[in-house]
Amino acid sequence: MKNQKGVTLIELIIVIVIIAIGATLMAPGIGAWMPHYRLRSATRDIASTMRIAQMKAISNNLTYQIAFDPPNRSYILQYDTGGIIVNDGGTQVLNNGVQFNTTFAGNIAAFRPDSTVTGGNVSLINTKGSQKTIWLAGRRIRIE
Repeated sequence: MKNQKGVTLIELIIVIVIIAIGATLMAPGIGAWMPHYRLRSATRDIASTMRIAQMKAISNNLTYQIAFDPPNRSYILQYDTGGIIVNDGGTQVLNNGVQFNTTFAGNIAAFRPDSTVTGGNVSLINTKGSQKTIWLAGRRIRIE
């Protein structure tokens, strides 16, 4: 007899059935995990935009700001060219299921060329009630 290598059709069907059962059992867990993932992702995106604004303010010697629009769940990076506010990129919209509030005057966080920022915070909340807060104070951007 020859030594035959490979898989039979029965073995292949058994493996596919095992994978299908595993995927079926995992699907409800993924749905419950999504609101938390969306909240973490939105928090990182906003904090990253804040750090970019701070670096650009220092390197370009201009005041940069992030204008938040809580009712529309969006924000935009801008810079001030001596009284004229110019958009730096497009409007960013948060993921579905994530809302936010700010404590900044006029919902605007300003980043100055000396690397200082306006004090305040952005609080994000998801549909499950979990919350993350991004704090700005002095020269620091901190996530809680």
